[in-house]
Amino acid sequence: MPELSQQHIFPYTDLLLHDMGEGLADHREEFRANGRQWRTPPLWGLGLTARVSGHTQFLHDGRARDVLEAILWHDGEARDSRDAVIAMDRGRRMALLSFLNSL
Repeated sequence: MPELSQQHIFPYTDLLLHDMGEGLADHREEFRANGRQWRTPPLWGLGLTARVSGHTQFLHDGRARDVLEAILWHDGEARDSRDAVIAMDRGRRMALLSFLNSL
């Protein structure tokens, strides 16, 4: 399909495995992932979750009720990023969440 070639996509992911800390660990190894590692899923379509899936449950087990709660569950390799979101003033945090929900 030549009309689909040469397109740029922005999936907003690195598709890599990351140690997400003990709070998200399920202690089950799967292929090369140990029980604390998760693959970063694409964030494109994140803002359509409720409309498409009929819910706003996030993370591998649905424990996060919204995007901010999902961010707050991150630890391990994502601790610094989580802490940066926590340190943001309300305006910056709302702008971040607005961007994420626009994907």
